[in-house]
Amino acid sequence: MKNFILSLGLVALLASCSSDDSNPVQETPTANKVVMLKVDLETNVFEGGKELTFPEANSFTISTIYNEPGDFGDITLKYEEVNETIFAGDIVWMGLGEMTYPETLNTADDFLSVDETVAFPMEDNFQIIEYSEYNYYPESIDYSAIWGAIDNLQIVQEYRDSNPDSKINLFLYTPSVGVGNPAEWDWYVILKN
Repeated sequence: MKNFILSLGLVALLASCSSDDSNPVQETPTANKVVMLKVDLETNVFEGGKELTFPEANSFTISTIYNEPGDFGDITLKYEEVNETIFAGDIVWMGLGEMTYPETLNTADDFLSVDETVAFPMEDNFQIIEYSEYNYYPESIDYSAIWGAIDNLQIVQEYRDSNPDSKINLFLYTPSVGVGNPAEWDWYVILKN
């Protein structure tokens, strides 16, 4: 009888260890990320970038805070839904400001490339980030040249695969204005995963 009770207990223990399909393992959701990629205005060369992680949000809107330079000004791009900064930089009249957030960018060499480039999106997928009635953007923007600077990056492929309908946000950072030098100006391509 003792062996029977012991055997029954062993069977009950084994039955409790079997898989339970009524409680499936929950997959961890993808983190809410934005990547910002820097492309030189004049040469269309990729110069580096930064991937930023934010709290969860259902949408992605970029809002701006612009302080027009009398002598000194600044621009901040915010992820509106979570009220966090994506980019901040000084703007100097007759001088040269600098990016203040993020503090640093990863170099171009830090980004992995892919063998097959990411297809050029339709031009209406690009969205210019307007920040003032006086903001400066070239009359004619060469979207294909800007895209060509980043279309071989693994991170661009991952972001476009995970969120193919998202807008490709373009921001032209002009840290020098007045007699500004376009050689000091850069495009920032901002993608949401």
